[in-house]
Amino acid sequence: MASKRGLGARGSASLAKIGTMRRTATRVLRIVAALIVVVLGAGAIVAVVDEHSWPAAQLRTVAVLATTERTPVLRWAVAVVTPEPRVEETLVGGAPSTVVRPGSGQRWPAIVFVNGATRDGRHHPQVQRLARGLARAGFLAVVPDLPGLRAGEITPATMAATARAAEATAERSDARGGRVGLYGVSVGASLALLAANDPRLASRVTVVGGEAPWVDLRRIVRLTTTGHYGNEPYATDPYASLAIGRSLAAGLPAGPERSRLVRRLRTIPDDAAQPLARLDPGSYGGSARALVELLVNRDPARFAWLYVRLHRRVRASVRVLSPLRTTNRLSAPVELASSPRDKYFPPAESRSLAKAVPNVRVTVTSTLDHAVPEPSIGDFADLIRFDGFVVRFLRAARG
Repeated sequence: MASKRGLGARGSASLAKIGTMRRTATRVLRIVAALIVVVLGAGAIVAVVDEHSWPAAQLRTVAVLATTERTPVLRWAVAVVTPEPRVEETLVGGAPSTVVRPGSGQRWPAIVFVNGATRDGRHHPQVQRLARGLARAGFLAVVPDLPGLRAGEITPATMAATARAAEATAERSDARGGRVGLYGVSVGASLALLAANDPRLASRVTVVGGEAPWVDLRRIVRLTTTGHYGNEPYATDPYASLAIGRSLAAGLPAGPERSRLVRRLRTIPDDAAQPLARLDPGSYGGSARALVELLVNRDPARFAWLYVRLHRRVRASVRVLSPLRTTNRLSAPVELASSPRDKYFPPAESRSLAKAVPNVRVTVTSTLDHAVPEPSIGDFADLIRFDGFVVRFLRAARG
């Protein structure tokens, strides 16, 4: 009995200490939150005085990242000092789109956000939070659902739809100055780069931003099939090979063989460990067979020979969907970011675009896991690099 009472007394004392610690922590959080509100309020004054200043852009970055990543305390502070965004589901350039406007005002700098290949499309929770974060930071945010993007089936039609959505956004009465910024993640970043090079948009794009794009699709086809980038082995997520297969198959000439291969690739689960392993070249004929032979090949030495055997329409699509091959009109500033060892598209892709185009800046940071920010205080220098990347993009997006 005595022993039990002793344990109970010690337990009560521990609970009391825990309660005291919780109350202390709550008070500290309230003080921190109050300080943040004061800082944001002071920053808002700076923003009003000079909306293009670095402090103003930094505050917008805080609003966007805190809302998108649901950062404790900061997200609450941002919600306190910014009006609730207004959300509308509508068509933009013919594409079903989420349009998010700031809670006050009539005209704002516009940004079209192009998500990556996700089955949820524009309705992905993080995509929706990002759009709201942009609106809280004072931007008109448009997120279109583009043909093929949800299934990772990227074609010239996807690229054309991106350009139409961007052009339609620039022409909206609530888009300031008839201009638009473009931001994308993964394949969405590649599409943003391609749209910015469209003749109809060349002079209307304020800035292009993106995380981990491909810029040379032929290199990515070789990477995802053979596991080699240049002369070096490079491991990628299995889904990358499936998305590449779907995209190339969609570029085949119309016919029963194309239809059969497209259907087969669509039935393969997105999370399959070896999505192309069961494809049999002998089951197809003509140009579909040539494509399957390339998709199942694992020998980098055979790739060039198999690639030239692809139908000319497929090879033409690969060229058209390669931002590195279509940079002649890319005059807007470009901000790209990538993780040091991206699981889909190596940072060397972005760097090769920077070598070809002087207005491209590349940030390599471990804060990114492919296209998902994972901030860590332990990687403070990388976090600062990522912050600077976002600040520069938002500052340029003000026009």
